[in-house]
Amino acid sequence: MKALLFFSLLAFGAALATPPMTARFNNGDTITGNLTGIDEHTITWESEFFTVPQALKLDRLLDISLSSSDAVDLPEGDHIAILTLTNEDVVRGSLISLDKKHIKLRTSYAGELVFRRDMVAALTIEEKPEIFYAGPGTIDEWEIEKEGDWTLENGELVSHSSSSISRDIGEHDRFRVAFDVEWRGNARFRIFTCADSTNLNEISNGFELVCQSNYAYLRKRTQRNGRVEPVNIGNVGGMREFQEREKVRIEILQDLISGRIRLIIGGRVVADWRDDVPGIGQLGSALHFLSDSRNKLRVSRIRVSSWDGTIEGPWQEAGIDPFGNEETDELNPQDHPPLGILLRNGDNIKGETLAIEDGAVKLKTELGEFELPVSRLRKFALRTPEEAANPELTWKPILRNGDIRAHFIEGDAITFQLIGFQDGMMHGKSQTFGEADFDLSSFSRLEFNLYAADNDEDW
Repeated sequence: MKALLFFSLLAFGAALATPPMTARFNNGDTITGNLTGIDEHTITWESEFFTVPQALKLDRLLDISLSSSDAVDLPEGDHIAILTLTNEDVVRGSLISLDKKHIKLRTSYAGELVFRRDMVAALTIEEKPEIFYAGPGTIDEWEIEKEGDWTLENGELVSHSSSSISRDIGEHDRFRVAFDVEWRGNARFRIFTCADSTNLNEISNGFELVCQSNYAYLRKRTQRNGRVEPVNIGNVGGMREFQEREKVRIEILQDLISGRIRLIIGGRVVADWRDDVPGIGQLGSALHFLSDSRNKLRVSRIRVSSWDGTIEGPWQEAGIDPFGNEETDELNPQDHPPLGILLRNGDNIKGETLAIEDGAVKLKTELGEFELPVSRLRKFALRTPEEAANPELTWKPILRNGDIRAHFIEGDAITFQLIGFQDGMMHGKSQTFGEADFDLSSFSRLEFNLYAADNDEDW
């Protein structure tokens, strides 16, 4: 690493007021405390276990985990634009403008960011959701099967035995439940949605997702004629996310009107299922997390939000390769006609984007020029098949010693060279967006030493 990275040291009192962080090193050590500085070879770390701040070796640092936040800071506007960069980073914001060279987003974590278009692999648009619940909040908000079985530690719900923790999240016809879950050893836990009771032993109606070892299955409980009948809806096996990791983000999308249900694990669609009798059963509004083993289960970053029922990508009810070997690349611009714009309802318009301003995109087509709200769009074809095949028009950023990968609270990540840190703000530099200041509280984890030690590239 040639460039000197310098973090201004924060006052000791201010550091103590900062939510605790956890540094993890390649020898297996973990140390709780606060990052207060960094230079070319060391990080400065303050901890209640140290009498004075300690200089720790930077080249041994794997990552720093930050305390989870319940706050959901969505970008302004009526949509969320998602940029997938050519290095597989994913960033979100509201779309301000797009031209032949640049794409500009307004973000909640770094203000306005301008990305090089030739380093963007895909641009998709999502409807801005309504947040029904963000937690875990306080432990008093939850109903615990047995006192002491669950505790709240650094923003995480932690199980201490095979027990349920639950709360009411309101009744919604279409919704998305997302959360981080961490375990040790084999994955073994359950989740109930739409349960008709917060008491585990009194659930007669609801959906139960069972995650165990390397597979998951979904069943629906329905009470008929005084009897509770569990009906299997679907299952999926060979899930590498449960085999290769001990922490993932799970998303469950449910449409109680059509019966469609989508399961996303670690950002990958692993199953699409359908409830064949969506109108049957007196469903409720309780959400349960249940640990089925004595290993501690940690649940955090719980989000319950609206979902308009739109299925992104192909519906996979007929079955998918659980290992993803034959998954469709939805980000490939060749999937759609040249200069095409895909609308949220599935229609495709052949044309050219002339301008984007005040939340509207101006299009030039064979039928004439007209405007559409950005929120009506789903995907832009950023380049024609011929352009996509031209290596001079699609670039990946150079790997730089000193790069870090910052993981957002919502699960996405962005890579940049860290060149400054002060008062909770990180100053970063990247070929993809130039320079920007990032709010540290927007991230859940910072990864260090990303590349091979013999990489000597520099600015």
